[in-house]
Amino acid sequence: MYKKLITYTLTLFLLCFSQTAYSHHTPTTAVIEQIMPVVVDVVSKRDDIQKQNKDLFQNRFVPFNKHNVDDTEPVKAGSGFVISSDGYVVTNAHVILNIVDKKGSTHLTFKNGEQYEADLINYDRESDIALLKIKDDGSFPFVKWGNTPEVGEKSIAIGSPMNLSFTATFGTISAINRFAPSAPPYVPFIQTDAAMNPGNSGGPLFNSHGELIGINTMIVSSGSDAGSIGLGLAIDGDYAQHIIKQLRTGEKIIRPLVGIVFRGATKKEYKDIENGVGSYIEEIVPFSPADNLLKTGDIILKIDGVDVKVKMLATEIAIRKPNTDVVFTIIRDNQLKNITVKLGTRTK
Repeated sequence: MYKKLITYTLTLFLLCFSQTAYSHHTPTTAVIEQIMPVVVDVVSKRDDIQKQNKDLFQNRFVPFNKHNVDDTEPVKAGSGFVISSDGYVVTNAHVILNIVDKKGSTHLTFKNGEQYEADLINYDRESDIALLKIKDDGSFPFVKWGNTPEVGEKSIAIGSPMNLSFTATFGTISAINRFAPSAPPYVPFIQTDAAMNPGNSGGPLFNSHGELIGINTMIVSSGSDAGSIGLGLAIDGDYAQHIIKQLRTGEKIIRPLVGIVFRGATKKEYKDIENGVGSYIEEIVPFSPADNLLKTGDIILKIDGVDVKVKMLATEIAIRKPNTDVVFTIIRDNQLKNITVKLGTRTK
């Protein structure tokens, strides 16, 4: 009886240990285990400022519009993620603005404790995206890109909020194609209620399959010192890929110019128009690429044969390169027309 009791107790202990040891193998935790190795903690330090008496988290995740000027803070920190096996890393531009004059360095830390120094390859201040490259040779785990999500999908944000490195928070996609007043009108954001706080800047937003769908960039809060209230904004992943591709060339991003002022068309102006589709041209900028080609009163329905909603028209133009042809499908005098415009170069 005593031996049976020992055997039963040992069996029960092993069973409990087994359940504890393998309890992490759930669909969600398996995804976290898969994606956590691609995330990095990013710290940018200036070399010419010795006194560094600020808490790091005070410099993490400030709203977008406060980072559109040169920055000489001693230390800036945020999050990032690896996009290729040879060590290219993406973060927010505002995380590294204090070292863009080459008077500093950027350091990356992985979840396993490995640390690397990184070179700044390029950055786009308007989109708030920066591209880094790990100096050491090696093969690194990297993200898999996903498609723009649907409202209601689950989301996972990983970053270093308030200096708490490699924190994972979970939520739902609340909206897509959001445009923030403090950001350019062509940068689309994904809205999520996954908790974000200072330190999440530049970190990845994943879907439930572990695919990258956005770059965590800003929060909407009720005050300057307020934390997450369920309104986090991440740069749309599809848009980000267009910018990153250009950043890898090392050249400054030059944006195209059409030369139109537009708004949403109404049923009165075109009764057969679909909801949200149709951009009514209110004004043509003189001597612009659109001058003498497009006209006031034209209604743009498509770009290069693809339907385009009013709020996405600026984005569809912005991701194209200057001096390339774009075909606008328009309604003019109740007739469908295709007008080809060669994009110019925006000077501001």
